[in-house]
Amino acid sequence: MSNTKPNTCDPCGSSSINAGFAAGEGPTPADIMFVGEALGETEANEGRPFRGGTGKMLRMMMHQAGLKPHEYYITNIVKCRPPKNRTPTNDEIATCTRTYLQAELNVVRPKVIVPVGDVAAKFFLGPSVGGIQTIRGYVFDHSSGAIVIPVVHPSFVARGNREFWAITVNDIRKARLASKGLLPKPPVPKFNLFPTVSDVREVCQMILSRNLKFAFDLETVGYREKLNIMCCGIAWSANDALCVPFLKRGGVEYWCHPDDEAEAWYWLNQLWLSDCIKIGQNIFTFDIPVLMQHGVVFKPFTARDTLIRHHCIGLELPHSLAFLTSVYTRLPHYKLDVKKAGGMLWAPDEIMRRYNCYDCIATYQVDKLLTQEMLEFGILDDKEIA
Repeated sequence: MSNTKPNTCDPCGSSSINAGFAAGEGPTPADIMFVGEALGETEANEGRPFRGGTGKMLRMMMHQAGLKPHEYYITNIVKCRPPKNRTPTNDEIATCTRTYLQAELNVVRPKVIVPVGDVAAKFFLGPSVGGIQTIRGYVFDHSSGAIVIPVVHPSFVARGNREFWAITVNDIRKARLASKGLLPKPPVPKFNLFPTVSDVREVCQMILSRNLKFAFDLETVGYREKLNIMCCGIAWSANDALCVPFLKRGGVEYWCHPDDEAEAWYWLNQLWLSDCIKIGQNIFTFDIPVLMQHGVVFKPFTARDTLIRHHCIGLELPHSLAFLTSVYTRLPHYKLDVKKAGGMLWAPDEIMRRYNCYDCIATYQVDKLLTQEMLEFGILDDKEIA
């Protein structure tokens, strides 16, 4: 065991105060490459990555996910231990990755890169991608040709967030499937973001005539006491969705003629009054009350809420649609498109409506798999409602 660094670390401005050195371990090439932040005390002393307490946790998670040591390569962004275990500086990251990590990527040639923790995720995906808890489990493309599936750092689990143990095992299992080409490809979305009143009529009539279940979602603006509905999305399959706009940015009416808006509302009301199964995320405390304030009447006992359904399966887990989408679907992290556009208050109409449609097909897909799990767990016993 040694705390010395090789001479190639000299260009790093902190090389004289940082401790230890550990190169990556594993086969080359390897289909999966795990990349952490920097060394801990144990790793610095032993000269091997992920050998301390949290490293052992990560390796146990890998084992539970079905990964064998010969299937992955594991390393860190920074190959030494920064003083007082602080986060590596941007200069340290730039120097160390230029010296070591880029060469490792060239040799390992991974199909899947798994950044472990926030620092590693931001290195591969950019500083504006968002926190690790919001992006973990999603699939991103990388310039190297690999895909990136971030996971939380095991130290986060160790700090009292034990529910993320199972979540991380599931994320690593997803990475393993992706490395073998077994991860389903995401469905190609078919969205109508600028409908005519004929489009609204035809979609609603089709859903009604076939008695199809459908997911819906509202985008609103204003305060809860006086909310205006920007648009209402409807999805009737895993990839088909229609956004029915009512307001454009700036409060401009979408429909040129009042009769067209009235007819759009008429057909949406026919859906909500029908026997069709209506699916939504958090609809019992938000969407349905908002619609009722606008005079909409719902057929009793025909709606179901994915947030409440997920509570029945995993009470201790997060229940947001972003989380459920990362676990149950192969959809991209579409919410980042709105964030990059400045948030919901500033995103252009097209981005906001696409987001609305994605919410709908995500809810539709999540509900299908939640129904299967509830049947398997014996929470549901009537397959007719599936």
